Amino acid sequence: RYSNVIPNPETRVPLGLKSSSASSCTTSHCESEQYINANFVRGYLCAPKSYIATQAPMEHTREDFWQLAWEQQAQVILMLTGLEENQVSRCCEYWPNTEGGDTVRVYGHYQVVQLKREVSPECIMSMLLLVNTRTGGKREVAHFWLTAWPMNGLPDPKTVIQFLLEARPYMEDSLGPTIVHCSPGTGRTGTLIAVDIQMVSYDDTKIVDVLDCVTRLRQDRGGAVQSKEQYIFIYKVLNEYARMLQSHNPSIASSMTSINHLIT
Repeated sequence: RYSNVIPNPETRVPLGLKSSSASSCTTSHCESEQYINANFVRGYLCAPKSYIATQAPMEHTREDFWQLAWEQQAQVILMLTGLEENQVSRCCEYWPNTEGGDTVRVYGHYQVVQLKREVSPECIMSMLLLVNTRTGGKREVAHFWLTAWPMNGLPDPKTVIQFLLEARPYMEDSLGPTIVHCSPGTGRTGTLIAVDIQMVSYDDTKIVDVLDCVTRLRQDRGGAVQSKEQYIFIYKVLNEYARMLQSHNPSIASSMTSINHLIT
């Protein structure tokens, strides 16, 4: 949908061949022809395939999106875009997002059932059951929608920290990569992934290296972290995270000096 957002071929995520076209060619020849605009992204300490950065699904790509989640065993989705922004459709509803009886949706060979829905001022968390109707296989997927990140702005750093901390237990237990998407899957997507990686780094070593992190992100997903404001925001979130930890552990105070210096 965006002419300047082309998946890096080295890290592009291929989709398996759909059954409707399987009879026309061999899997080895055709598997790479099933396309989705998505890339594997390395995580902390360059852990391979920690995340999948991708575009937001539209009506004609919802089945592809759920095929991606199923094949990669993804059990966490982090959504960072509104359905409509600046009066333009940015993402379609690709999961049951209502209260009451409308809790089951079917997209091609994938059925999505809403098990639980929790709404807060900045986030909607939905626990979903993903069913592969061809095989009968089932898998729970946690969907976190950060509703407080505007397209042309930035959220409160505390909101992003809380969002990631709530999603972290599900991410750690997931069988596969965490899927992250905004609309194009670059600006907000790359910024959140960088924050998450550097929060883990800070937990582990009390050291952050945002420049190195963003450089590697862009090697995996071109265009990740689109603006200077988003890049600075990563430091601001990390600074706030250090302050939060300091309130529980005063010995962290000395490590905050370097982060404050980088921001100023």
